[in-house]
Amino acid sequence: MMITTAQVFTIISIICAPMVGIAALVLTLAALNLSLGIRRLYVQLLALIFDYATKIKRDKEISIDSNASSDEPPTPLPPSTAKNKLAPTLEKKNEDNPAEVTSTTQLLNDCKDEINNENESDSLPIQEQKVSRASSQSDIQFKLGDIIDCTRQGLEAIVDDDVTKRFTSAEEMVVWNLLTRTQQQHEYFSMRVTLLWFLGFCVRYFILFPFRLFLFILGVLWMLGSAVFLQYFPAKDAKLRFGFYINIVLHRILSRVFSAIITIHNTEHRAKCGSICVANHTSPIDVIILSTDNSFSMIGQQQGGFFGMVQRTLSQTANHIWFERSEAKDRHMVAEKMREHIHAHNNLPILIFPEGTCINNTSVMMFKKGCFEITEATIYPVAIKYDNRFGDAFWNSSKHELFQYLILMMTSWAIVVDVYYLPPMTIEEGETSVDFARRVKAAIAKQGGFVDLEWDGGLKRALPKADYKAEEQRKFYEMLKTE
Repeated sequence: MMITTAQVFTIISIICAPMVGIAALVLTLAALNLSLGIRRLYVQLLALIFDYATKIKRDKEISIDSNASSDEPPTPLPPSTAKNKLAPTLEKKNEDNPAEVTSTTQLLNDCKDEINNENESDSLPIQEQKVSRASSQSDIQFKLGDIIDCTRQGLEAIVDDDVTKRFTSAEEMVVWNLLTRTQQQHEYFSMRVTLLWFLGFCVRYFILFPFRLFLFILGVLWMLGSAVFLQYFPAKDAKLRFGFYINIVLHRILSRVFSAIITIHNTEHRAKCGSICVANHTSPIDVIILSTDNSFSMIGQQQGGFFGMVQRTLSQTANHIWFERSEAKDRHMVAEKMREHIHAHNNLPILIFPEGTCINNTSVMMFKKGCFEITEATIYPVAIKYDNRFGDAFWNSSKHELFQYLILMMTSWAIVVDVYYLPPMTIEEGETSVDFARRVKAAIAKQGGFVDLEWDGGLKRALPKADYKAEEQRKFYEMLKTE
C-alpha cells in the first residue's frame, strides 16, 4: 500500500504540532518573565527522591559495618595494654596487703612522674625554648625540631592544600543525587537504589535531553532571527533598546536548556548602564544565569568558527568589546576601550569575571586588577552560589571539553542557583587598585559563603611565580631567626 503525500504531511503535522506549541509557550513565558512553577515542583520531588535513596544507602552501609565488626575475631591485647588491665588488680591487692606490692607501686608512680615531667617540658612555648637555646653558650641557634611546623604545613599542602582542590569538582555530597558522576558504586547499595538510578538515567537521557536539545536549537534560531531583524534597524538607539530585551529573552530560553531555577536577591542593586559588573566565576553558563535578569556588554578576544559567528550575532544586539589576539596582552589598550565604553552612558554594563578561570564554587580566588584600575567606573559586585545537589555547574576545563561539559549540563537534573546583587562600590581615596580588588572580592566571598583566597587562579595551568616562593622563603627565615 503506497503512502500518499497528504498522509506524509499529516504525520509530520501530528509530530510537529506539539513541538510548535511548546516553542510558542516557551517564547511567551521567556518574553513575559513568567513561570508555570513546574520546575520548582520538579526539584522538590527530586529532593524527596534523593533523601530516600540516601537513607537506603546509609542503612545498607550501617548493616555492612555491623556485620563486618561481628565477624572479626577478638584481637589479643598487646603487653602494655595487658599490664594496664592488671593495674586495678594490683591496687586491690595493695589495699588488702600493702606490704606485698609497695615496691612495685612506687616504680609505677616514678614512671608517671617522669612522663609528666616530659609532657611539661614539651608543652613549654616555642618562643621560650628558642630564647633558652639562644641564651646558651652554644654556637647552634636552632635545632632540627624548629622545622617541624614547616614540615607539617608542607605535608598538609601536599595532601590537602587550599589551591589545587579549587580546580576540581567539590567533594562527595552528603545526599546522593543518583548521578554516577558523583557516586560510582550505586550498584552495591541496594536493588531499590539501582532501580531508582536506572529510571533516572532513562528520564535524563531519553526525555529531558531531547527536550533540552530542542530548546537549545530554538534559542539558536531566536538569536539568528533577531540578528537579521535588528540588522535593518536604521536608528541606533531603537536598535539597542530592542536588543536589550532580545538578549534577555534569548538567555531565558537558554536557561531552560539546563532547567535552571534562578533566585535573584537584592534587585535594587542591579548593575546600571555605564558601569562594570564583576562576579565570581564557576562556569560558562554564569553569563546565561546573569543575563536572564539584566543585559550586559561582553568583553573578550575575537574567535573564529562557531563562536566567532555567535560574537558577530551578539554584536547586533549590543555594543560588545572584542579585541584582536595581538591586543590581548596590551592591558592599556583594553583598559582604554573599557573607558570609552563606560563614558557612553547608554551602553550596557560590562560583565567581567576577574578571577580569569573557573573555580568550583567553594572559594573566590585573586581578582585581576585590570578593571579596578578604571577609577571613574562604578563596580557592581555579584555573588553566584550554585546548589550542586541537582547538578554540578563547575567546568573542569582540564578534564572536559566545552562540548562534553554542555552534554553533562543537559543531562543533569537541574541547575539551582542563587544570585546576590551587592551594593555598588567605588575606589576610595588613597586606595590602590589591588586593595580595591581585594575589598570587592571579600564582599563577594562573605555574601556567597565562599573561602576568600589570595592565590592566583592562573595556578590552574601554570607554576607558582617566583615572588610567591620568595615570600614563603622569607617567612621561613623569619621563623628560624632568633633574637
